[in-house]
Amino acid sequence: MRVINVSEIKPGMILAEKLVSPRGQILAEAGASITAQQLLHASYYGIEQIAIQDEEEAIDKYYDEAPDEFIGETQSWRILNSKEFKEFKQAYNRCTDKLEAIITDFVERKVPINNDEIIDEIHMVFEKHSTGLGIMAMMLNIQELDASTFQHCVNVAIISRVCGGWIGITDETELDVLTMCGLYHDIGKSLVPHSILTKADKLTDEEFARMAEHPLLGYNLLLDAELDRRIKLAALQHHERNDGSGYPYGLTKDFISPFSKIVAITDVYDAMTADRCYRAGICPFEVIAQFQREDRAKYDQHILQVFLENIAESYISTGVLLSDGSRGIISMINKKSLSSPLIKLDDGSFVDLRERTELFIRACI
Repeated sequence: MRVINVSEIKPGMILAEKLVSPRGQILAEAGASITAQQLLHASYYGIEQIAIQDEEEAIDKYYDEAPDEFIGETQSWRILNSKEFKEFKQAYNRCTDKLEAIITDFVERKVPINNDEIIDEIHMVFEKHSTGLGIMAMMLNIQELDASTFQHCVNVAIISRVCGGWIGITDETELDVLTMCGLYHDIGKSLVPHSILTKADKLTDEEFARMAEHPLLGYNLLLDAELDRRIKLAALQHHERNDGSGYPYGLTKDFISPFSKIVAITDVYDAMTADRCYRAGICPFEVIAQFQREDRAKYDQHILQVFLENIAESYISTGVLLSDGSRGIISMINKKSLSSPLIKLDDGSFVDLRERTELFIRACI
């Protein structure tokens, strides 16, 4: 058993003792995998240290097996079996295939980048699927545990374009540039050994150093390409952070491109949701809580707040499974505590997760 500071605990670590609030509420049982939502509650209560088991299970996947409660026509099931989703997935796969061909030709054969076809495909995705089920809902259901770098880049491109609209970018040309920032942000990984990219275990210090080279490798690849400079900067800066804690140069907010700040958020969002993918769908409120636990100085707070608020609000009227096994629907989002909405339970009663801190949203169903 180890007792460590809450700020050092990562979701997935195993509790060695019960996590109890000052009011005596049991926030989590001993032996449980702790969630970002529980850690956020612990911070609200001023809990500074937590006992965890010696074996480190950091950033583990939650609920590898879908529980029995997910059987039936959940929201995820309805999305996956809809005609709209099937059309979306076909368009998405075309984008991924085109991006792989473009990057392979560019890196290996020095063929100039031509974005016309892939941008046309993404325009089609937005024109056909910007209403109804919603692009973000479909994106969350298209995730795969073994997603390739190309799939990740398409995900980041689409999510970045959505985010751009949310923060008020209306010019189509600007949105296209932002989309391409997402498409090529990880191009440097094409020069990182495949064995490192696909390694399931923790990277060694040497392997991490090789991986951390990919922003600079990507920038150098794109340096002479006929592309908007912001696309090249996104490849270089998407791991930089406003507070100077990022890499490769430790830049601070005044030296990071605005589009790179967007991609920094959407890149992390896609990586987090992909890591927590199970057949019943993904709980976005765990992702929101994880972002809210981060140091506020790390990301652009205007972009992040607008992004997370829109994600949370898109789940109003969605069914949820709570940590005690009860079901309900999200009735209202609290903007001051996005991961703790008001839930209307199946029996007609309401539960405010801001008040019932021993509960958290296990999954959206």
